[in-house]
Amino acid sequence: MKNQNNFLTVMVCALFVLGATQGVEAQIWKKIKKKAEKTVERKLEDKTQKETEKAMDTILGNGQGGGGSQSGGTSSGGGSSESGNSDAPPTTEAAEISMYKKSDWVTGEDLILYDDFANDPVGDFPQLWNTNGSGELITLSDNPKQKWLKLYNDTWYEADLPEELPKDFTVEFDLRSYNMNEKVSQTAGFYVYFGDGKKPLKIGSRWVYSYLSPFPNWVKEQYVKSIDNEGAGELTNGHVKKDIRQAFKDGMHVAISVKGKRYRMYVNGEKFFDAPRAINDTQNFGAILFDTYGLGDDQAILISNLRVAEGLPEPREKLFKTGSYSTTAITFDVDSDQLKPEAYGILKQLADAIKAEKDKNILIAGHTDSDGSNEYNMDLSARRATAVKNALVTDFGVSASRLTTKGKGETEPVASNDTAMNKAKNRRTEFILL
Repeated sequence: MKNQNNFLTVMVCALFVLGATQGVEAQIWKKIKKKAEKTVERKLEDKTQKETEKAMDTILGNGQGGGGSQSGGTSSGGGSSESGNSDAPPTTEAAEISMYKKSDWVTGEDLILYDDFANDPVGDFPQLWNTNGSGELITLSDNPKQKWLKLYNDTWYEADLPEELPKDFTVEFDLRSYNMNEKVSQTAGFYVYFGDGKKPLKIGSRWVYSYLSPFPNWVKEQYVKSIDNEGAGELTNGHVKKDIRQAFKDGMHVAISVKGKRYRMYVNGEKFFDAPRAINDTQNFGAILFDTYGLGDDQAILISNLRVAEGLPEPREKLFKTGSYSTTAITFDVDSDQLKPEAYGILKQLADAIKAEKDKNILIAGHTDSDGSNEYNMDLSARRATAVKNALVTDFGVSASRLTTKGKGETEPVASNDTAMNKAKNRRTEFILL
């Protein structure tokens, strides 16, 4: 009996040790599996990046006005940010405002082109644009007042410019993805180009572009590239790893500044690229083109509120030497007195100018276009003027006692109200010395 009990004790101990050993082995195998999965994912990301670069080279090499050649040039490195930072740009309005307060972004002063599709019916292709494929205007349930141009896969879109772009200009637009899910291609991308404008829907032999990825499954790199096939070759080729997945989904504001040879691009006020010699300044650009790639049949990129302007604002010079300063760079949400985050760049400059002239008082006058009744526009313009005053006081420390406000509605137009461009000119904020 004693021997039997000893045998049972030994068996129990053996089973316990075996179970413990199996538990340890299970944990080890679990860790090995996780490590293998991470390795595979990392290799997939590396492969995806190579496929994306190859896809971009393929796009540019297939009949786009000679833009396919990318040899013979020397890359300058572009001055682009290559820190590897994958932090996401701000997506909430409060975070965007905070970013714009710190940003060096300032909207261009004199309008060259503005289109919010206000004069185009939903379902149509906008009359001031061209495409080699198809597209249509849509609205979304989260903001039915805002119209978006739906960009389809592997299609070029070009906004009609009334003139050649100057040496110094800014381009802004709102951008968001449509129906992007886990089935999105790893090579999916959105491109904005500045081309020579010699042929419609062709980038030509001189161009610069930025590439943004809507791919939702992991963080992708964004690119900037500049080519001059008339002699200089590749001028810049930079990349930055930023997490814009949520920003693309929610909607983001893209802003580009060209000043001489310098090219800068911002997303929600955060600077992505700063390439000091990306532009060959021997010839001006003549076209702004947008392109998509790698989208499924039920997927699209949406774009709206395209604004192209020349020159930088000089509020202090104009206000205190001429007695008044008027600007369209202070923008608001549609039918609202809510300032857009990108307006804070010019507000910061205005605050600095006003604080530097401590003995001067200012009248802030709001102006609207002619949409809506006279009474509505008078009230809206007054509320917008007050919103500007509040931002100058609360956000930038201007003394409230030095500022008064007035709404002028649609009573003093500077252009006819027959186009989206002219309406944008009338929607302005005026600062008058008292």
